[in-house]
Amino acid sequence: MKKILLIVIQTLLFAAVPDPRLQSYQERYSLCHGKNNYQIVQCLLNGNLNYSRFRGDRNAYRKVSRSKIQEAVRTGHIYDFTMDHLPGTRRYTALKAYIDYLYTIRRMYTPPKFKGNVADDIVKIKRVFNLLQFAGLEENPERSPEFEAVLLEYQRRHGLTVDGKIGPHTKRILKQSIHSIITKVKKNLVLESISRAKGSNYVLVNIPEFKMHYYENGEPVLNMKIIVGKSKMRTPVFNRNMKYIVLNPTWIVPPSIYKKEYAHKSESQLRRLDLRYSSDGKLYQPSGSRNSLGLVKFLFPNRFNVYMHDTPAKSLFKRTVRAYSHGCIRLEKPFALLYELGYTYHSGKTQWITLKKQIPVYVEYHTVWVDEEGIVQFRKDIYGYEKNLFR
Repeated sequence: MKKILLIVIQTLLFAAVPDPRLQSYQERYSLCHGKNNYQIVQCLLNGNLNYSRFRGDRNAYRKVSRSKIQEAVRTGHIYDFTMDHLPGTRRYTALKAYIDYLYTIRRMYTPPKFKGNVADDIVKIKRVFNLLQFAGLEENPERSPEFEAVLLEYQRRHGLTVDGKIGPHTKRILKQSIHSIITKVKKNLVLESISRAKGSNYVLVNIPEFKMHYYENGEPVLNMKIIVGKSKMRTPVFNRNMKYIVLNPTWIVPPSIYKKEYAHKSESQLRRLDLRYSSDGKLYQPSGSRNSLGLVKFLFPNRFNVYMHDTPAKSLFKRTVRAYSHGCIRLEKPFALLYELGYTYHSGKTQWITLKKQIPVYVEYHTVWVDEEGIVQFRKDIYGYEKNLFR
């Protein structure tokens, strides 16, 4: 009887009129639709994610236990509990502040339509630049040198080809409504809110940015371009500790890649690719400059068998969109990371190095963030997670 009574009381508590402060926070900073305190807080703290089309480790995201949320509801401290469990990181608070700013310009924001009136489009593009980049442009139809410079900066901030042309990709971004921009930022605020807390020394890989960042004592000391997985072979979201470095690695071709790309080739064709069969019948590529893994790889053991490595295909780093791998992360400047970690390269035989101090590696997915210079950066949703990951 007591148990039934407790359930009834809990149900009434969860169904009670929600705290107006929580309601306000939910409406302004999230896409949650909770009807009571428990639902609102569960969504705010743990995210409203649908993992069915997600490649990665769900445990990569932090989670506040439901029992703790229920206890906070019962004791009447739910608002303070929620605020205490939301991040206080610069990335989170900066995105919140940006959402606040976007709400102040909603009525002024009129993007171009690109339906034939070029003069009107330029005026509206200038309005976008003035509102989003504080450009200070005179809103007239003239394409002035100042306008051209701000256009290049807009393209940089959106990960577009920086060519000064208002082509299809640039038009697609410029046409976005203020509502769609706010929604995109809110989704990224959710991902920031449930991201694992970082220490002082770590590697951050941001998949849509095609960049890797290495932090020491909480400060960025190295960043570089990366190549990530194709849309059908997505680099997973996860975090693990880097434990080993391998110099002059050999490449054992994984069965899935062998079946798709090499099984049909003759031995002579494989030889031309510097591939050969081992005594136990496995296809491999010996160490050397032609090796697909390059001259060094960085291992942070995980169930996805994903790691960071060098590559002989340097020309791909010149491209704006760099999703070409089978899921692993190719590094533009692997030796810079090697030296930053305190090690040196030696040619010759394959050599395994066990790190004296393991380095946390966070492979994450952010299409909007505020960078170290306070500039809001936008990127394309290359894996469709903005569309499919949120309920």
